[in-house]
Amino acid sequence: MKDYRPDDFDFNKTLGEISAGIKKPNILICGATGAGKSSVVNYVFGENLAQIGHGVPVTRGITRYQREDTGVVLYDTEGYEIGTEKISQYKANVEDWVNAFGDTAIASAKEAGVSQELNNRIHEVWYCISAGNKRVTDMDIDVIQMLKAKKLPVAVVLTQIDSLDAEELAAMEAAIREYCQVDFFRASASADPDVIAALQDYLQWEELIGWAIDHLDESLREGFISALKGNLAAKKRLINHKIIPLYTSGAAGVALTPIPFSDAALLVPIQIKMSLHIMKTYGLDQKLGNLSSLVGSVVVSESGRLLAQTLSTNLFKLIPGVGTAIGTTVNTVVASSFTAAMGYAISEICFRCATAVFEEGKEIVWADYFNGENIATLMNEWFKVSRHG
Repeated sequence: MKDYRPDDFDFNKTLGEISAGIKKPNILICGATGAGKSSVVNYVFGENLAQIGHGVPVTRGITRYQREDTGVVLYDTEGYEIGTEKISQYKANVEDWVNAFGDTAIASAKEAGVSQELNNRIHEVWYCISAGNKRVTDMDIDVIQMLKAKKLPVAVVLTQIDSLDAEELAAMEAAIREYCQVDFFRASASADPDVIAALQDYLQWEELIGWAIDHLDESLREGFISALKGNLAAKKRLINHKIIPLYTSGAAGVALTPIPFSDAALLVPIQIKMSLHIMKTYGLDQKLGNLSSLVGSVVVSESGRLLAQTLSTNLFKLIPGVGTAIGTTVNTVVASSFTAAMGYAISEICFRCATAVFEEGKEIVWADYFNGENIATLMNEWFKVSRHG
């Protein structure tokens, strides 16, 4: 059986395959000029999403922002100045485009022989209203009601709430409840830390993100969560509950017929792809170009040694279903358990790296995190926790 080396893998190609397999939700961003749409996008997804792509006009007044390495597609409506001619065109432009988008999706779905749900469509709408205007306009209400009538999930993002007092805020919220009848969330992207500190009891960024996830089909949630700026806890949950189980199932499939320990290298490509998938979900692939090679090389070089070490310490025997012949063969439970333990270890290391880099702004030495010793320690931790249920 061939022993794998790091040079046997094209890590960038694997990352590309992972990206291609992630379904991206289409989110429509609406609102008047000055409603803070860009600030909302930058806060939730990061500034690069809108800046690097520069946007591609798809029709009059609608611009698409999309990047290959980002898990969402945003459609931004051109704003309008309250009291100008554009206000009369805004609703018609949005409605015509939404109708055309849906018709195109239905036609392409029929041609491909798939459900429209699996094809392009608008999956949800974020409608931004500036609290600084201190009112909800008739245009806001009309557009929101039109979008609701098309069975689209719509949320109002009440932006710039630092520009009004509590009484004025309550009045705007009452108007949204009465006339728009959709969920709404308070937001401010002020750069003043004192302002943000004073607004902590009012801001609802996390609630907005939770709403967005809840209103997406399960198949689209990975793309959305992976595109988020920060939100490491949500990414960790996604990895633990969806991504790692995907690869443990693949590992179990390799060992449906128990394989000799000498053939355990068959698991390495699965573990490589899982590790890169985890790294991508945390956004670390965009932080350092050669990080994928570092992670992949560690997995390639350490996988066999760690499996032998784990077998020799009898940790597998703590897991029901392993059996007694594990000294010489790898069965489905061994393969899936070992892969799950490695997934947990890689996820925890990536979580710590992402916390240090993205939330604490630290410069780190990647090899201090991604090494065989740390992986082995965390894998042993997973086995001990699994033993207790």
